[in-house]
Amino acid sequence: MQSVHSIHIFPIKGMQGFSQEKCLLQKNKLLEYDRQFALTQISTTNHLTSWLPKSHFKQLVNQPSLAKIKLQLVRKVPVVVRINDQDEEFDLTCFNRGVAFAKKIETLSSPGKKLNLKLIRSKDCGLSDTRDQWVSVGATASAKKLVETFELDQSLLRFRLNIWLQTKSPFEEFSWIGRTGKIGDAELEFLSPVGRCNAINLSAETGMSTDEMLPQKMRAKFGHSNLGVYARIKKTGAVNINDQLRFI
Repeated sequence: MQSVHSIHIFPIKGMQGFSQEKCLLQKNKLLEYDRQFALTQISTTNHLTSWLPKSHFKQLVNQPSLAKIKLQLVRKVPVVVRINDQDEEFDLTCFNRGVAFAKKIETLSSPGKKLNLKLIRSKDCGLSDTRDQWVSVGATASAKKLVETFELDQSLLRFRLNIWLQTKSPFEEFSWIGRTGKIGDAELEFLSPVGRCNAINLSAETGMSTDEMLPQKMRAKFGHSNLGVYARIKKTGAVNINDQLRFI
């Protein structure tokens, strides 16, 4: 049976993710604290926002230099981070500290350029790529296949998925689509593949990009550029490392 290998959250859309030992999956919501914040250049006097399409945000696809900035998660409640091992802490829920964080990231990611980055926070939903509040679930055998085929580092954070299940067969997660399963106390309905963009070209370990565009290489090698599946949370529940997936 498949069991939970790791759990990842990405509090700031398009920036570093963090591993955790457990999580709360809530009905019809993203993973708790996931994609709660984002960087944008849109003009706004309010740091709170409803859901917006990803074209509004600065993230790895349109700002690859963000991958070279290392964050440390000091606290989740409220979300407090440090940048590049420096002592200064940024409480992202505080407007003024969010302004300071965005200015620091702008300086580090685009030295000499004035991007006027702003940090905005979701007020009613996570800022995922789709309006649907779905979690993403990966299969370790699929990631291993890509790592071996394209000689990548082994960090699962490259692929920016929330929950990884220990599996044996590459891409077996696509056979889960249309089924409902339980992990820990939560119930999930598996819905569709996660189509990958060029963000996966960037290493979560080094911030460096591969010489090849991985989605195109995946389509040439495997006939698709999918990795992982989206799932809707049907029943709220706690999930821990080593919890098993049971189909119902």
